[in-house]
Amino acid sequence: MAEWNLELMIAASLEVLTRKRGQVAGDDPRWEAAMEEMSEEAYKFYRRCIAEDPEVMEYFEQATPVNELDTARIGSRPSRRAEGRRLEDLRAIPWVFGWMQSRHAVPAWFGVGYALEGFAKKGAGHEELLCEMMRNFRLFSDLLRNVELGMAKADLNISRVYSELVTNAALRQRVFTMLEAEFLRTRRMILRIAKQRELLGGNRVLARSIRLRNPYVDPMSLIQVELLRRKREGQCNADLDYALGATINGIASGLHNTG
Repeated sequence: MAEWNLELMIAASLEVLTRKRGQVAGDDPRWEAAMEEMSEEAYKFYRRCIAEDPEVMEYFEQATPVNELDTARIGSRPSRRAEGRRLEDLRAIPWVFGWMQSRHAVPAWFGVGYALEGFAKKGAGHEELLCEMMRNFRLFSDLLRNVELGMAKADLNISRVYSELVTNAALRQRVFTMLEAEFLRTRRMILRIAKQRELLGGNRVLARSIRLRNPYVDPMSLIQVELLRRKREGQCNADLDYALGATINGIASGLHNTG
């Protein structure tokens, strides 16, 4: 692992050194202005729809294994800073970890599509400016590539199965529909701006890696849902906790994401 991380660091450093100067920073003031504008819009949308909506927190706690992370024994600290049930009481790592385990990956992409679409609709030439930034502004293109990767690891079909763990049917439907709509919008906008037909269309090696891993990860996700259902129905025992912890570790390893 140490050798692998060293290789990644050296490769990234060499890549930056070989870039042309104009590719490293946003030399065009229009690019920085566009980034600031979209960042502000995405932040407001995320706060309104996710962070400040108590129903999303209820959905998160029931549709993800966030409250069972202790059984995996991979965290150095408790998931929560306090005993409260607010988002502010939850540490950052469990927030990302829970969404990744349930294949939603919400923190990786939510709000990006809203900001991109809103900016593109503001006037003639705005969408072309986004395409120009994707070609020439490395900060912007690297950001969207990271969003693209997170979306490629998400799976709405699997996350819909997790959503069935939410006991309030109306809340479940509202939150999942909202998440699904933003996921589809973000994917549509990224593909339009990147001029691609599918996610990771420009990185075939990574796309193939995810495609090969998913047949092993998907069954673990379905097993985890069933174990979560049993535990929440009152079947609490050491064997169930051990199996649940094993699925958490297995999914994290398969997705190459923890939190």
